[in-house]
Amino acid sequence: MIQILKRNIGFFFRAFIGIKDNFFDNPKLQDTIKGESFSIGKTYMGEEIMTYHFGGGKEKILYFGGIHGNEVGTVKLMIHWINFLNNQIGGDVDFLKNKEIFNIPCLNLDGYKIALNDSDYFRGGNKGKTNAKNVDLNRNFPTSNWKKESKMFISGEYFDISAGDKPASELEIQALLNFINKENIKTIYTFHNCWGTVFSLGEEISQKRVSNYAQNSGYTIFSQDSWDKLREEQKQGHMMIWGKENNIDVIEVELKTRWGSEWEINKKALIESLFM
Repeated sequence: MIQILKRNIGFFFRAFIGIKDNFFDNPKLQDTIKGESFSIGKTYMGEEIMTYHFGGGKEKILYFGGIHGNEVGTVKLMIHWINFLNNQIGGDVDFLKNKEIFNIPCLNLDGYKIALNDSDYFRGGNKGKTNAKNVDLNRNFPTSNWKKESKMFISGEYFDISAGDKPASELEIQALLNFINKENIKTIYTFHNCWGTVFSLGEEISQKRVSNYAQNSGYTIFSQDSWDKLREEQKQGHMMIWGKENNIDVIEVELKTRWGSEWEINKKALIESLFM
């Protein structure tokens, strides 16, 4: 009873924060994008998965949000980041000369639309987490531990969730993987919420990137020990496992809130990530 009461109080507290964030923190992409923009594929509902491209250096970095459509704040953060990069074009900015930057604001546009239409503030904002086929895209990666059924952890409880009919069965994941392979991208920042953490399964350079991001954002480093304590069902087909198995440096950043971009918290960390 006490646990349920605490959970419901938490729902209400976060709901009011979410309402505030959706009212005051609602960025829009600038009308004119000076960099390149293009689609990497379509969702099941026919939405174009747009990518924004800046810089022309040798090292390629991908940033993307909204793999879970209900994590609205991650999409907002990516929009802020795109606008910031867009404003740097034409200036004397070294990182646009030394890096090639790709940004996908939202991978799971079908789920994102559901979340926008029904924010579900007072129930934790979980509507729209999966794609149009009710698949958790972050459990659909082709990994050695992939299984058809997975688990998600919401508000202290575990729930069954589909990881797709087979590894990389979903259009969104196919588009993402094809793009990563085509561009030979080796560094990826993927954004979630609401743990307020930074994590990677990678080796030394990955851990340096994690430490750098945590130091500049104030987020907590999610330790290897904490990862090991997660249930195996939570890790099946996970992007972090896929990155490790394919020698791709995947850094997972978890914002603290569901609907807020936390742009001012992340701005310095994002800029500094370009100098790693």
